[in-house]
Amino acid sequence: MAAAVACRRAALLHGHQQWPQRWAAAPCPRSISQLVKTNGRRAFLVDTLALVRKLESQGVPTKQAEAITSAITEVLNDSLESISESFVSKAEMQKSEMLQESNISKFKSQVQSSQVLFETKMLGRED
Repeated sequence: MAAAVACRRAALLHGHQQWPQRWAAAPCPRSISQLVKTNGRRAFLVDTLALVRKLESQGVPTKQAEAITSAITEVLNDSLESISESFVSKAEMQKSEMLQESNISKFKSQVQSSQVLFETKMLGRED
């Protein structure tokens, strides 16, 4: 069962809008799941069919279940996008750390040069 779900999701990831009928155990008018793309950057896989079916099993009419599922998917999508924008990638963090280390190294070098120059001037005054 888990393998079938994984295959269905993989098919959807590769652009198939509906699970092909010949592979389905039972006919299904809606796609098994929905790939939600957020500004082309990230993709979140949401099992919309399962949510619609669960709502229908609780007595919610199909159209309302689909509307609720769509709204929940949109809110989830927006929330995950907002959260992902508040984090940086590991590569970005490493780049920032290297830049900071470089700046600190340059600053240390400048302080040492200034110190040597100051000591040289002070020794020159003592003579």
